[in-house]
Amino acid sequence: MKGSNRETPVLYLVVPCYNEEEIILESAGIMKAKIDELVSQGAIHKDSRILFVNDGSKDNTFKLLADAAHKD
Repeated sequence: MKGSNRETPVLYLVVPCYNEEEIILESAGIMKAKIDELVSQGAIHKDSRILFVNDGSKDNTFKLLADAAHKD
């Protein structure tokens, strides 16, 4: 945190995904915006991440996540 002696925490969000193709990109965008906001406020470290775990989706969830990961 800014102005304190404590180290800024690194946050990892672990998000399980199963057949989420209709909403996953919107959800990822919302979570990324929140991470970016917290980083800019000094509340979390810039190395914080969102980890999506594909739980065997039968739809395009994995492809959408893979494409998004390559862009970011």
